[in-house]
Amino acid sequence: MSPHGLFFLAFCSLGAPALAFGTGCSNEAQASQPTTPEEAAEVPGEDAASEPALALTRAYDPNESLAPMLDRVQPAVVAIVAASDGPFGMQSGGIGSGFIISADGRVVTNHHVVAGRDRFEVELEDGRRFRAQVIGSDPQTDIAVIQLEGAHDLPAVGLGSSEDLKVGDWVVAVGSPMGLRQTVTRGILSAKGRGSLGLYQDGYADFLQTDAAINPGNSGGPLFSLTGEVVGINTAVGGHDGLGFAIPVDQAKIVIPKLIDDGKITRGWLGIVGRDTPPEYGQFPEAGALVEEVHDGTPAATYGLHAGDRVLAVDGREVSDFDDLRGRIGEYAPKDRVTLTLLRAGEQTKLEVELGERPTPRALGGLASFRGQPGVQQPQTTPKSKAPQQQSGDLYGGGRARLGVEVRASEDGLAVVRVLSGSVGERLGLRAGDILMEVNGKPVRSVEQVAAALEADRGRASVSARRGQSTHTSMISVN
Repeated sequence: MSPHGLFFLAFCSLGAPALAFGTGCSNEAQASQPTTPEEAAEVPGEDAASEPALALTRAYDPNESLAPMLDRVQPAVVAIVAASDGPFGMQSGGIGSGFIISADGRVVTNHHVVAGRDRFEVELEDGRRFRAQVIGSDPQTDIAVIQLEGAHDLPAVGLGSSEDLKVGDWVVAVGSPMGLRQTVTRGILSAKGRGSLGLYQDGYADFLQTDAAINPGNSGGPLFSLTGEVVGINTAVGGHDGLGFAIPVDQAKIVIPKLIDDGKITRGWLGIVGRDTPPEYGQFPEAGALVEEVHDGTPAATYGLHAGDRVLAVDGREVSDFDDLRGRIGEYAPKDRVTLTLLRAGEQTKLEVELGERPTPRALGGLASFRGQPGVQQPQTTPKSKAPQQQSGDLYGGGRARLGVEVRASEDGLAVVRVLSGSVGERLGLRAGDILMEVNGKPVRSVEQVAAALEADRGRASVSARRGQSTHTSMISVN
């Protein structure tokens, strides 16, 4: 079953009768803040009014009651009713959750809670209701910030650290599942780094997994540590009991200030296509991300990143896989300079790159893509060639020295004409129209050179091929 069939966003849709808004916002006595500003933990904000309340300073024994911690943090957890006008005057919308991060009424929630809606009413634990406006929203991380109108002296929560969380730590989810306000559930952190789960095309999600109950209506609500700090933003529900997912708060702490300042996120970009380091590279202990394509005219091409390079770190921070690399680069802005630690031809080296601005998915469709990434169309290319010369049988049969491809000479090199199903060439991702550039690190211009390169290293096959305006490299074991 595809990921889309297993996971869904925890936003509770409502019928029209349930979407009626209040007639105004209460200005009666405000609830006191959980703690003083002097004790507050740091969250994004511009002034003292933005300081949040500090939660507890020690962890609870799991056998103790959560009530003291919840007394401090629940006043800052809100229900969000989002609505928009449909055809024939009908209303559509739903209920989500959120949490207040500043005394002047900034609320964090999910992008999918506010996307496509134009009216929002936010209800606090004490029953007060506020109209709200969207300040900024980012679909690629599913994070949004809204501003409560006329709000002041509101309770707020602090942002903790998801990096410090360990699998098995207790966590607490608070929100409005199925419209049931201020529902509290408890569980453990089941896993970290769960990838996109197939929920977001071109997304940057890196979910926390928990068995705390998360249901439709929990979207945007906080996942707390036992000290009462926000460690995640609840967002997705698994297709089975005990599967809930949250956006790590460390990712949110990067996005939230940019949404407050600019209303959107503009991300840095290298201009590469890659993948996780495959097992065939196991002779090197480092993980990293393998560069398969470098697009012409991109920062990667300008500053000398090559297909076949492995990126081990960005500004000294280790890279575990390709999604990790993509996420780290996305934390920077265009024109920022980063230092990449690379493994190239078995030697470590460093490369400084000035990042460009990441194009939209539509714009990326104009670039040839070796991986066939979601939302990126792959243009068909036909190599310029001279009159066909004798086609090779040497690369077309069995044995270790065979790729299982048919090639012909062209002015650009050896052009792939056909790829046999199930062959080494197919496993390497070769396609008709590709131009073979290197095999096992050796330049090739003839069938004999390809065969010799394969025979020289019988344990593997590594091929660099040009496709359109980019070059890709791939490797597999050949036994």
